[in-house]
Amino acid sequence: GRLYRGIISPTLKQYNLLGDASNMSDNLVYDPALREDQRSDGKSGKRDDNFVFTEDNPMRELYVAGCLATGYRAIKDFNPDLANDCLNIAEELWKTDSGAMTGFKIGTAIELLLATNKDEYKNFLLSNSNLVVSGIERYGWMIGRVIRLLNDDSFNLKITEALKTYKNKIDQLQKENPYGIPYRPDIWGAGWDIQEFGREQYFLHKNFPQIFGSEYIFNALEFVLGRHPGSNTASFASGVGVNSLTVAYGANREEWSYIPGGVGSGTALIRPDLPELKTWPYFWQQTEYVMGGGATDYMFLALAADKLLNNSDGNYK
Repeated sequence: GRLYRGIISPTLKQYNLLGDASNMSDNLVYDPALREDQRSDGKSGKRDDNFVFTEDNPMRELYVAGCLATGYRAIKDFNPDLANDCLNIAEELWKTDSGAMTGFKIGTAIELLLATNKDEYKNFLLSNSNLVVSGIERYGWMIGRVIRLLNDDSFNLKITEALKTYKNKIDQLQKENPYGIPYRPDIWGAGWDIQEFGREQYFLHKNFPQIFGSEYIFNALEFVLGRHPGSNTASFASGVGVNSLTVAYGANREEWSYIPGGVGSGTALIRPDLPELKTWPYFWQQTEYVMGGGATDYMFLALAADKLLNNSDGNYK
C-alpha cells in the first residue's frame, strides 16, 4: 500500500560498480542461513539484494498517480489488464491523498481527466482556475492538453490572457543570449532544463498556436545538439551528431567510453563566466546520463521536430 522512494544497492562496493550492471548481483534471493559461496533452491548467501525505501509523501504519490494514468492511456489497447491496474491505483492514490496541497494535484487531475473524462477531475480544475492562472508558467503547458475537455469560456479566457503574459516574459528572457531560448546558466549544465522547456513549448504551440510559435522547440533541440556556449560544441546526446559526448559519466565511465543515446546535462559555468565541457568521465554535473528528463526529453524533442518539420501523421501524445 505504499510507493517506494528508491531501490539501491546495499554496499558501497556495489554502488561504485563500473561496467555491466548484471554483475551487481547473482540474481538469487539472499538467505542468511547460507554461507556466501553457497546456493540452494534459488537462494544464496551473497548479501547483494537491493534495499527498497518507502515513505509517506503525498506530493510524490500524486506525481506517480499521474504517471500511472498516463500509462493507462498508452497501453490500454496493448495490455488492458495492466492498464486497468494502473488506472485503479492512480484513482486510489488520488483519493488517499485528497488532503494534499492543491498545487500538487493539478497535474494529476489533468492526467486523470485525459484517462477517464470524469466530471470529478474537470470540476476540480475549474474550481482552481485562479491557482492555475497564478502558476501559469508551471501549469500552462499541462492545462492546454485538456482545455477543450473543460469547455469553459471564462476559464479559457483567463488562461489565454495569462499565457500571453508568459510568452512576453519568455521573449524578453530570450534576448539576454544568442541561443534562441531563455538561458541563465548555473554551475550545473543546463541541457536538461532546456530540453524540458522545449517539451513544454511543444504542448503550448500545439494547443495555443495563436500565442506560441514553434521556434523555441527547435532552438531547444539545437542547443542540446551543439549550439551552446563554450569552445566544446559537442552534442550532449552521445553518438548523435558529428561531434558528441563520447566520454561520459555512465556505467562504463571507467573505460572512457559512452552509451549511445545517453544525454548529459552539458556545458557548466565556472564563475563568473567560463563555460566548461571537459573531455573527462567523472564530472557528473556535465556529462552524467539520466533516463527521466535526459534521454526521454531529448527523444521527445527529436520526435516533435520531425512531426513539425515533416508534417508527420504520427500521434505523439
